[in-house]
Amino acid sequence: MKALFVAGGTGGHVYPALEIARQFKNSGAQIHWIGKENSLEQELSLKEGFFFQPIMSSGFRKKTYKEKIISISHLLFSFIKSIYIFRQIKPNFIFCFGGYLSLGPGLASRVLRIPLFIHEQNSVAGSANKLLVHLARKVFEGFPQSFDKNNDKIHFVGNPVRAEITSFINSNKEETCNYEFKLLILGGSQGSSQLNWLVMEALKKVKEKENWNIIHQTGVSDKSKLEEFYKELKINYKVESFVENMGEVYKNSDLVISRAGAMTISELIATYTPSILLPLPWATDSHQTLNAKYLEDLGAAKVITSEEENISELAFVLTKLAFDNEDRLSMANSAKLAYLPDAAKVIFKEIHESLQEDT
Repeated sequence: MKALFVAGGTGGHVYPALEIARQFKNSGAQIHWIGKENSLEQELSLKEGFFFQPIMSSGFRKKTYKEKIISISHLLFSFIKSIYIFRQIKPNFIFCFGGYLSLGPGLASRVLRIPLFIHEQNSVAGSANKLLVHLARKVFEGFPQSFDKNNDKIHFVGNPVRAEITSFINSNKEETCNYEFKLLILGGSQGSSQLNWLVMEALKKVKEKENWNIIHQTGVSDKSKLEEFYKELKINYKVESFVENMGEVYKNSDLVISRAGAMTISELIATYTPSILLPLPWATDSHQTLNAKYLEDLGAAKVITSEEENISELAFVLTKLAFDNEDRLSMANSAKLAYLPDAAKVIFKEIHESLQEDT
């Protein structure tokens, strides 16, 4: 079998695709990957031993007229190149993971009548997947009702989470809630300066934090500023541009403060970790706000909008959760109940069975 995956742009698209691709690789399939050149997906797919093919792509939103013309030319080029690639490889199916990168290959699969499958990671489907849903044989959702429609081919399976994280699934939160308070702050890359500032201002308002231990992940630009801040605060801290052993760090954390990207939400659920979420306010289609609301509605997170006037609220919620083990345990249990294990295996099984019907 030859499987062709189309995923790129951000880790939110790439990591779920990688977990599913490994399932097919382990079954003996030959894996091909389409993505952008000199990218995360190229690095990771080649490391896995997959065959990689680069194509160009760019979005249409918030672009000038000239930029939109360039985006259309990229789409046309990726469509033509995808047809060429598919004819050379002759894949048994195409699997797209959203983003504008998916459009050209997704449309090409229709022309060549190759079975198309798609996965949507966010709580609201992106523009590319909203189009490709009409062409796909089966659609897999990371959040329920991403497409706001009932359709037999749409399946809510959850987001496949990296194996290095799920190997540390937190079955012993009760044990970790009785010692020093361990806070993990995920600044991320997009909007990290705003989140970092909000957290610093909130921490200034928290009075009792002598027994706190903070790990703060942030972009390189804010690293030295945060280190100076924590030195003045006189508490145990680590400021990291990149967190090694993320699964273990989740496991040892009592609470996480983070943005609300789809994979962050899925990792919090998979590790049963309570959280305070500050959604990125300018995320496309407000998808981070909707992602965060999903976790809040489950009872596994508190959501605070990223605005200056909410600093006091962030400080209050953080203080309350730091000293309320029972509340954190309740949130952890809510996450545990929501976790859908083996999403990658479920998707592999669904696709395999669908393809067998063709023989």
